[in-house]
Amino acid sequence: MTIIHKSLDTPITGKRRVFLQAAWTKIVSLFGRYHNRRSVYKLNEFNDHQLADIGLTRDDLRYALRGGPFDDHSMDLMRAAMRRRSRLNQH
Repeated sequence: MTIIHKSLDTPITGKRRVFLQAAWTKIVSLFGRYHNRRSVYKLNEFNDHQLADIGLTRDDLRYALRGGPFDDHSMDLMRAAMRRRSRLNQH
């Protein structure tokens, strides 16, 4: 009688590897987006003066929080602050 042992440690190659890497990248991206959105929510705790110190307004926060729980508009906040800062430096 012959027993065939199949190893459970088979290497992941080819299409399966590409699929798993893409799936992992998507999962990491979703967690990153969720984390960024939670950070923007924390900015809502700042008063208007504190927001102005970092170059933001309440409207900027409302704009960044539009959409669903995994939409990440935190880069919009950075752009708004940079635009406001560049306008201040020009005057």
